Amino acid sequence: MLVMANDWLSKWKGKLNTDDDCVRFVDDLGFCTIDPAERFPEFPNQADAMGIESAIGRTWWWKDDLHIQKKLYYTRLFFNRPGYISMEMLPAFIATNGQVADELILMGRMPLAQQAIYETLEAQGPISSRELRNLLVGDVKKQSASALIALERVFIATKVDITGRTMHTYSYVWDLAERWILWAFEEADRLGVKRAKQMILEKLRRGGVSDGPRIMAAACGWQ
Repeated sequence: MLVMANDWLSKWKGKLNTDDDCVRFVDDLGFCTIDPAERFPEFPNQADAMGIESAIGRTWWWKDDLHIQKKLYYTRLFFNRPGYISMEMLPAFIATNGQVADELILMGRMPLAQQAIYETLEAQGPISSRELRNLLVGDVKKQSASALIALERVFIATKVDITGRTMHTYSYVWDLAERWILWAFEEADRLGVKRAKQMILEKLRRGGVSDGPRIMAAACGWQ
């Protein structure tokens, strides 16, 4: 990768070794992917800062623990890849990319699998992945994994806990994102989309990343 004189990689390479370092890294940059985005290597990512090809396996538990402890927000928003958002910047991304489930349902824009999961979470969450699947049937059950990711990407659902840390007992606990972290949604409403986009683009600029609008269009579908 071509490194600019004062970009995020110059500042952080070799300094991200622990989960606490990861929190500081994301707090500084505002958001990142865990592994590099193939077409956009300039986008902030944890692996390059660590000096390794892939960080997802080596730091597997960070994405669970840091999110559950509300130190960072785990997301698949950017390029549909695992990543983080700082708690400071979370309201901005909710403002730009969050969706309101009831509005989507009313307009007929929420697929049936997502709607079934949303309604189950609303009524019975927090609920483990295993319990959730047991309440679903047919195609909805088959599509539950991809539907949860889709709901996660628009800040409707999120992981709020895990059960077990072994192959046979490991499971996520899911709930409505707004119920779990209400303050961020309230702040998103105050920010509005225009101001939120300005904040995000400024974070990229300060990290030495140019052409922010083009990158964010690819990363999370900005128009």
